[in-house]
Amino acid sequence: MTSPELVSLLARWSLPLAFALFALVDLAWPVLRQLRTTGATGIAVHRADPAERIVGAALLTGILAAAGWACVLAAFGPERLGIRATPAAVLAGDLLLVASIALVAAAQAQMGRSWRVGIDSAPTALVTQGLFGRVRNPIYAGMMLALSGMVAISPSAFTLLLLVQVALWIALQARLEEAHLGRQHGEAYAAYAARVGRFVPGVGRLAQSPGLAS
Repeated sequence: MTSPELVSLLARWSLPLAFALFALVDLAWPVLRQLRTTGATGIAVHRADPAERIVGAALLTGILAAAGWACVLAAFGPERLGIRATPAAVLAGDLLLVASIALVAAAQAQMGRSWRVGIDSAPTALVTQGLFGRVRNPIYAGMMLALSGMVAISPSAFTLLLLVQVALWIALQARLEEAHLGRQHGEAYAAYAARVGRFVPGVGRLAQSPGLAS
């Protein structure tokens, strides 16, 4: 197999394989782990706040759109879609995908029984150790790494727009969750958020006041 053929093969199948691995490692396994340890899935379905419902639905739509793009890329191949990524970009994208899956899995494991998808009204412990000692939202940071990998592997107006949109919804969802944690944990969360960045170490720290997001 020649180098261009290998690059084309990686560009075609990296994304669908990454989504399949994400579904198994970063979604199915945490749900099963929560069921075994707590008897609940950890997925918050009922959301009273309209803002939470809107942002949650928009974020889910963006993730499904990215998964759909991965399926289209696998079905037709990058050449038929007019995708031209350099070998270096495809390699970088693959590395970002692997790093994102590993980062999300590690953060979920460190959350333990506090792991949730969405905002759950039930009290949870405040996790501040491990990855959470560096950034407040390592799972969302990992998701944005994955989207960046998608753009590197299949650069197009669609994937770039999808990256921007999903990043926006992630930022809004993170702020909703931070406000919830501020109300739930008060000064403990305020002190934590004042010293730890939101997605990047040292960036996006909050003023030390519960429930406020910068």
